[in-house]
Amino acid sequence: MAATIHDVAKLAGVNSSTVSRVLNGKATVMEETREKIYAAMRELDYHPNSLARSLANGQSGAIGVVVDAEDAEAFSNVFFNRSLFAVEKVAQERGYHVILANGAKRAGGMGSIEKLMLERKVDGLILPPSTVKPSLLQKIQSFPCVVLGQPEAAHNGLSWVDVNNAQGAEMAVSHLRSRGYRRIAYLGGEGRTGFSKRRVKGYEKTLENQDALVYPTDGTVEDAQRAAAQALGRAIRPDAFLCNDNMSAFGLLKAARAEGLSIPAQIGVVTFDNYPLAEFTDPPLTSVDVDTALLGAQAARLCFQHIDHHTPSQQVLLGTTLIERASSQRM
Repeated sequence: MAATIHDVAKLAGVNSSTVSRVLNGKATVMEETREKIYAAMRELDYHPNSLARSLANGQSGAIGVVVDAEDAEAFSNVFFNRSLFAVEKVAQERGYHVILANGAKRAGGMGSIEKLMLERKVDGLILPPSTVKPSLLQKIQSFPCVVLGQPEAAHNGLSWVDVNNAQGAEMAVSHLRSRGYRRIAYLGGEGRTGFSKRRVKGYEKTLENQDALVYPTDGTVEDAQRAAAQALGRAIRPDAFLCNDNMSAFGLLKAARAEGLSIPAQIGVVTFDNYPLAEFTDPPLTSVDVDTALLGAQAARLCFQHIDHHTPSQQVLLGTTLIERASSQRM
């Protein structure tokens, strides 16, 4: 006969209600007690009946993470994967599942976001900024939602969590100036929208007695190399670059090498997104570190606050840190 919640409680030496609270993640229980309960569950091979729990408390026991499945780059992006892993970890601690869904709306039908909400397949949603449109906002006003990233337009009553990209750019430019660089350019940022636009604004805000030198790219290493070569070919060339991302930085390294320029002696480099290989480039890249794991965890925690307590909307900006390496160490 399969073990019951009462069997788990008896073996762990607690009340059945305590086991229920641990399984539902609804109340604070001492870590020692939680471990006893989990140990009893393992020993008895006990598995909670998620369907019964859902019928009892009116909740699905799942949250949805919406992505654009047509964007293949998103699924190979290490930063997105870190955020998703953090969401999964927080959800697991709460006894919840994570449902990954495509945000695109099929012609003549209901989109996955609407289906997840209206059919009560999830208790809350984590959305990308690209999905935040007026038609959707009308439907999610009373539904627990958090946007993973700052939306382009301000929306009252909408919660979001993002990295303070402007602050990261300001910190990077100030660092380059402290190392003796004076003519600083910005490389990358296709279309100057979203986080790229905020990074460029932070860069422009920190310039001193210098015109902004912004060289957008299409996001590839090849186009970054082209744009960097254009900048380095000027009569008065930049002596430092703040790169929008690692692809831009890699393109810049190739362009500087082709011109025979020394980094950091002649060209200083700081890049956003502390890519795992940044410390192994030649020279190692100074990076503005964006903690995307913390970003995902904060979004998930805020989503659960809305689910449990119907808390007011919040807008959260997470700070960045600068990891100094050889590419900006002229002085």
